[in-house]
Amino acid sequence: MAEETVAQALETELIDVTHMARLEGAWRDLYARSLERNIFLDPDFALPALAYLHPQELKILAVFDAAPERRLLALTPLAPPRLPCGLARGYLHKQAALGLPLLDRTLAAPALAKLVDAVKTLPLAPSALIFGDIPRAGPTFRLLGDMFGEDRLHLISQYERAALLPTAPDASVDRKTKAGKNAARLFRRLAEHGALSYGVARNADVGPAMAEFLALEARGWKGTSKTALASTPERARFATSMAENFARAGKLRIESLDLDGKPVAMGIMIEDAGTVYFWKTAYDEAYAALSPGVLFVRELTARLAAGGTPLKIDSCAMPHHPMIDHLWPQRIAMLDLALALPAGRRGRMAVAAERLRRRLRTAAKDLLRRSSGGTTGVEKTWVDKTLMIWRARS
Repeated sequence: MAEETVAQALETELIDVTHMARLEGAWRDLYARSLERNIFLDPDFALPALAYLHPQELKILAVFDAAPERRLLALTPLAPPRLPCGLARGYLHKQAALGLPLLDRTLAAPALAKLVDAVKTLPLAPSALIFGDIPRAGPTFRLLGDMFGEDRLHLISQYERAALLPTAPDASVDRKTKAGKNAARLFRRLAEHGALSYGVARNADVGPAMAEFLALEARGWKGTSKTALASTPERARFATSMAENFARAGKLRIESLDLDGKPVAMGIMIEDAGTVYFWKTAYDEAYAALSPGVLFVRELTARLAAGGTPLKIDSCAMPHHPMIDHLWPQRIAMLDLALALPAGRRGRMAVAAERLRRRLRTAAKDLLRRSSGGTTGVEKTWVDKTLMIWRARS
């Protein structure tokens, strides 16, 4: 009852994305004291995304203390329903790997309750609120379960993505295994083409390194499939602006495996509060037979393991990724959740319809893949390449 009383005293606002810059100070303050960090809702990432990616119909739902203090207590991007009694979605764009709302850690329960109450009152009366990519082991999922229980909180889907966790041993850099010996052979063969070195770009060096990354990624299959960051000017401007922001804050570095000073594989690493996010990777397909991407990740892994500071390293990858899953043995369990807004039949029907929609989408992808004739060797069909995209984030 005390939490309900606090929630009733809070205020909500549905904000157009073009007006979010005015909340930057309050937003940063909320991020610093949030119950669970979402690096993709850090203003340094999210503001460029809002400015350049132009997500359609997106709003920002914010919860504040009552006036005059009006401290920001919760924030989530929101895609309102398009049809009566449809679904509202915690918006998750293709460059983000977490769908966590930001919640003030000291008032998380009343702030979340107020946020959910505000969704109920949206036009078209949504029947459920969808949150995607929520870590199972995190406090946000526990809070949702404690507050809403099995009657209203429903699991839509779950998957695991590759990670390196500080509590588990890492075997992926063991040079004595068959994979390790094969990697050593590939390193030797790659070195026959020139001098190998490893580069790390930080701070002021991030800008030139990001330009190299954009060019490298665009030359590969992501460029062909139009999923590379440089495939559109808007995406490239977003990536450049985001990288500059994080580089100034000391949160981003770009690492590379170089051949005669030119990168043959690169990765963008974002670090925040003890977690490293392996956000993007690219490799030079001219050397594809020597697996430069795999060699880079093995060298990156060895360097992370030797760093001395225990870190959680999130691959940000799609499930069953054909490369990273074999190199990083640990997993992070991720959930897509639906919160039924009416507790009764209408909410359950909306959740069931969302599950059916996802099953049909998966079946259609499988059918298209089978009809394409499958894959042979290193050649991939367009469908397989699409499915291999790390949700356009790797």
